Amino acid sequence: MSELIQINALAPVQGSRKTSKVMLLFPPEWVPTAPYLALPSLTAVLREAGHTVIQRDINIGMWDHFFSMEFLIWVKARLGMQLKPLQDKEKAGILTEQEADQKSVVEQAYEVDVFDLADRAEDAKLIVRGERFYQAEILEGALNCFRETMAYISAAYYPASLVFYPMESNLGYRPGVSKEVLACLDDEQVNVYRDLCNQLVMPAVAKEKPDVVGLSIGTQMQLLAGLTFCKMIKETFPHIHVVVGGNVITRLQEDLAKQERFFTDVFDSAILYEGEHALLWLIEALNGERAIASVPNLIYRDASGIHRNSEVYTEKTTALPLPDFDGMPLDRYFVPELIIPYLATRGCYWGRCTFCDHGQGYFDQYRGVPVQQVVEQIKALRDKYQCRHFLFSDESYPPALFKKVSQLLVDQQVGIKWTTLIRFEETLQDQETWDLAAKAGCCTLYYGMESANERVLSLMDKHAKKSVIQRNLHMAAKSGIWNHVMAFYGFPGETLDEALETRQFVLENQPVIHSMELFYFVAYRHTPMVRNPEGRMWLGLSSKSVMGSKASWWGSVFSCRRGSAAGNVNSVWQGETICAARMGCSAR
Repeated sequence: MSELIQINALAPVQGSRKTSKVMLLFPPEWVPTAPYLALPSLTAVLREAGHTVIQRDINIGMWDHFFSMEFLIWVKARLGMQLKPLQDKEKAGILTEQEADQKSVVEQAYEVDVFDLADRAEDAKLIVRGERFYQAEILEGALNCFRETMAYISAAYYPASLVFYPMESNLGYRPGVSKEVLACLDDEQVNVYRDLCNQLVMPAVAKEKPDVVGLSIGTQMQLLAGLTFCKMIKETFPHIHVVVGGNVITRLQEDLAKQERFFTDVFDSAILYEGEHALLWLIEALNGERAIASVPNLIYRDASGIHRNSEVYTEKTTALPLPDFDGMPLDRYFVPELIIPYLATRGCYWGRCTFCDHGQGYFDQYRGVPVQQVVEQIKALRDKYQCRHFLFSDESYPPALFKKVSQLLVDQQVGIKWTTLIRFEETLQDQETWDLAAKAGCCTLYYGMESANERVLSLMDKHAKKSVIQRNLHMAAKSGIWNHVMAFYGFPGETLDEALETRQFVLENQPVIHSMELFYFVAYRHTPMVRNPEGRMWLGLSSKSVMGSKASWWGSVFSCRRGSAAGNVNSVWQGETICAARMGCSAR
């Protein structure tokens, strides 16, 4: 069984320490609104130890590249190269049904005026990065241009479906099936990330000549891109040690350990759970300064096979350095004002929701930083990067911290705007708390409501009361905070009437639900309800559950998005990106 070890249990290297050059990559697909915190957190620890770090956000690089004249002309050429063989096959009478579909798609895309499309895409980037962002109709036009451009790019990678937002691109391979993942990495037709790697990643690796390349893969949507980059780097630069980490790698640890091809063909090692010091110690092991078998959180392969080290290291949050964003492209994100993410806690203080698998990324579930240190670090980031807009990216902001941070931000006149995710809580029932948060700069709050039916909420182990949900929303709205609600339907055991209750709640509370996201429930395999199905009455209820065929009536829920022009523009996008004070929103 894995053993949890503390920071001083691993002795530091004595004497002079070798230094390495490390390149850290954050792969697509993720939202293009702010830097992700993983790379700056790793970078801070490595630089503190004397290593040279080059951090590259390939995600924003991809979006910037996709919506450029250079790439779209290249796509036009790719379409032309595909069209000629398809036309020749048609003339020869040997065109298959699938090839006929592809020919139709490619022909239609090939007729597009690529220069006009590229001009509009380049202008759309200027819109989302400038003052025109705040004009709802202009913003809507820019977002639609991005979607149109992605449809054009998709045609060149038929039958892949590449989309701008939300993160729903589909290459036709299931990222949860190892054999399909490995097959996708070499698929020149649909795997757009191979071309992206050749155009954006490989030149940077060749130029920088790092000793180690690390990729942080936080979500399932990043898995195919991240592993594609790994494989291509490993093939071209076999002397570079390629290591992967991130939440999704931790969740897939059992699969990775069983499939040797990942370690022979794709990467050299994988770091589970938290990676700041594990990566540092791996580099020391590669430099011959400690035994690789002593590095915690590590899976690696040697001549005798794949090994998973038994020790698990959990970071001491109060001792970690300030995240280091130096080298990140802070002026390239698709927002008019820079947004900096900040994490005060690790894990979720509630940690009981039966449908949630986020906690699988942590071995030790919940730790936090003292409130005074939180505010001091926020001020340090504000001053260093001249940033007034913050995303508190905690799993769920604890009520006590919510109150204390708000008070200190006001007392010290920090002068920032911020947003975070929060639970509906009975301890947040006084108007003064919400007024204080708004005064402290809280612009937008994201709530995981999931359902408005208390029986269903009990099945989820959320234990939120409808009356509490309603009061929290009304109080936050009264204080001027934008409420963004997330919900889903189709939870096992949920009846149609119970789902309709959630719908009715949303409709009745339109004045205080300013934007929302609605999902169809998916039970991921690492969630408590899947790992322990006998723990609750999940089974035997499907006959009365809400199924996909009942989904159509949920369309009316979207009519509750408040406002005229602003409300009609992709509300989710606005809620996640608008962070300037004049709009009263921020970024998730």
